[in-house]
Amino acid sequence: MKIDATRITGTQFMFSVACFIQSSALLAAFFSPVTLQDSWLAVVFGSAFGLLLVWLYSAFMAAFPGKNLLQVADAAFGTVLGKAVGGLYVWFFVTMAALNIADLGNFTKLMIMEETPNVVLMLACVLISAWAVRHGIEVVTRYSSVFWFVTLGLIGMSIILVLNQIRPENFFPMFDLPFIKYVQGTHIYTMTPIGELVVFLMLAPNVRLTRRRLTRFFFQGFAFGGITFLIVLLRDVAVLGSVLDLFAMPGLVTLRLVNMGTAFSRMEIIFAVMRIMLLFFKITLLYYVSVIAIAQITGVKAYRFLTLSVGAFMTAYGLTLYPGPMEHIASAQKTVPFIWILFEILLPLLTFVTAKARKPSEQGEV
Repeated sequence: MKIDATRITGTQFMFSVACFIQSSALLAAFFSPVTLQDSWLAVVFGSAFGLLLVWLYSAFMAAFPGKNLLQVADAAFGTVLGKAVGGLYVWFFVTMAALNIADLGNFTKLMIMEETPNVVLMLACVLISAWAVRHGIEVVTRYSSVFWFVTLGLIGMSIILVLNQIRPENFFPMFDLPFIKYVQGTHIYTMTPIGELVVFLMLAPNVRLTRRRLTRFFFQGFAFGGITFLIVLLRDVAVLGSVLDLFAMPGLVTLRLVNMGTAFSRMEIIFAVMRIMLLFFKITLLYYVSVIAIAQITGVKAYRFLTLSVGAFMTAYGLTLYPGPMEHIASAQKTVPFIWILFEILLPLLTFVTAKARKPSEQGEV
């Protein structure tokens, strides 16, 4: 059953992957308390493992053209077990969307609207996202390239503004931490945000490319997003050094240190613009995937009628997940990366292998 008939181009797909990774580039606080000034090494090592995940996801999409992750699970495990797997993924997608909605509400309240209740800010984001979700994936991803280039330009501007604050010695000492710290930091980065690219398996029916072009666009999007993530982290380490782990938002602190006269004060607004813009994109994509997954599990063909109710639930859910940002960071360091292994590695790999074994006649190139 094809729920959304709209299509996206390879370029839209590529920049959507890049923006999805970029949206988490501002959340280095997940692993910076673990790897300190060597956090950039965790990104390098995590990207190497991430290449294997991207290869798995691109091979999955190419092997089953016109079918999303839940449809392949039905074919692989049968109706009953397939629906159970689908139900797990519905929880996964909705939870990720709710977490990001809560993050956006907390950040906007902190940076811009201190007197506005979180729930109001979260609902405002959901209502705007709902409009895009109701119009299909083409609208959701339409401005992904604009978001990516604007963010790239703002990052470049921020680096120029903090040049006088950069200290090369902040990168030292290197490799001075226990080995397990590098393993933990690499694991956190690999699962968040690289492993979260599993959501793009839900877009397979809307992206029709040859196997070679699909793989190329996926890897290019991964490279664009990963390099941007690394540049942002290198900038923050160069400015903050060993105190990087003291801040929940290192990028915000880095830009608050800009010292170029009155005309260039309060430049943390750059950080605010980037985070709000990218988080909005990520939320909208996760919102869309959640609605599509729920519609498929329940057999609802007109998914648009689910949009507002799902959005309201995600907002309420987001308010109950964590008391505050610090609890979210603690969970992202110790709990979430291990739970996410099931959804980002084990289930996709098992589904891929089982479906290939059971349905050889359905294989083919896109």
